[in-house]
Amino acid sequence: MSLPSPGSTIGQTTASLYTSGSAVRTWLYRRGFIPQKRLRAKVLSIGNIAWGGTGKTPFTIWLAKRLSAAGVRASILTRGYGRASTEPVRFFFPGASAMDAKTDGDEVQLYLRHGVNVPVGIAASRYQAGRTIEDRFRIEVHLLDDGFQHLALARDLDIVLIDAANPWGSREGFPRLLRESPRALRRAHAILITNIGTGGTDDSDRLHALQGTLQKINPGAPQFTASTRLVDFVDRKDQHRRLPEQMKEYHPAVFCGLGSPGKFFSMLSACGIPCVATETFPDHHRYSADDMKRIEKLAEQAGADCLVTTEKDLVNLPEPTEFEMPIYWAGIELDLPEESRLLHWMGEKLELAYTKTDAKK
Repeated sequence: MSLPSPGSTIGQTTASLYTSGSAVRTWLYRRGFIPQKRLRAKVLSIGNIAWGGTGKTPFTIWLAKRLSAAGVRASILTRGYGRASTEPVRFFFPGASAMDAKTDGDEVQLYLRHGVNVPVGIAASRYQAGRTIEDRFRIEVHLLDDGFQHLALARDLDIVLIDAANPWGSREGFPRLLRESPRALRRAHAILITNIGTGGTDDSDRLHALQGTLQKINPGAPQFTASTRLVDFVDRKDQHRRLPEQMKEYHPAVFCGLGSPGKFFSMLSACGIPCVATETFPDHHRYSADDMKRIEKLAEQAGADCLVTTEKDLVNLPEPTEFEMPIYWAGIELDLPEESRLLHWMGEKLELAYTKTDAKK
């Protein structure tokens, strides 16, 4: 599998300038010309080189739960993309309600909805967020969500996520180029290949080719894989859950605002759910009343009997929103076949003491 090429001369020039600027910035940090700040606890960065769609937030939730279950005192640090709250630093105790984070962006709401049971700090300066948490808790490791390019904060480990279905970030609209050159993966301590089996990526030859390319770029980084599966569909109004098999009886119109919406549509199709219409919005889109009217009209014209979206989109819907047809959000789970190996490797690198070994099984 070859490295990406922007295609057009303009695209190549833009990509070259952008990635060159990123490389210079990284060089300045690594050589100490721009100082990094360091927290007392260890920092594990979860990031990517693409513009979304690799599954950073689900993996952050997964890892926070695993570490907490294993007795590790962890936290999550995030910038709170798209947040409307104006405080320089926001902080949530473990067990806080997602309703308290309505102005803090969809990622923070998802952490709290999934009961990560760790403190969450939100700030443009993740250092300040970390210090706020460390003043209140004895933290062993901070999970730095979307941290690969946040070089202002020193980290002990970088785990970089690569989408198996779209490893080099091809996308419609702007920006089409990667956040950094694939050569930036040399900074990664480990690589997690996500979305295995989504959109036809269960082809073992394609996966092996990608793994070979990543091995050439960074031979010292261990590689892990993760897949995503649909678990259920939850009625927004009454919270009634339906299994994927039960949704085959419906004819939904599907809408979402994701970095890679095609993968969501492919997951539904693979489950045999007959989508009669689809509508996409920008990543992290906050829906207006007009958006919802447009979606409802599309659904009615297509003969849909319900609407389906993602949990990420659910928290971005306006309140209140009343529809004649029900809205279901899709529940998903990550599956890491080598979960034990990943947690063991991480524990060794960060010198973590797992006090509850059953969490690694």
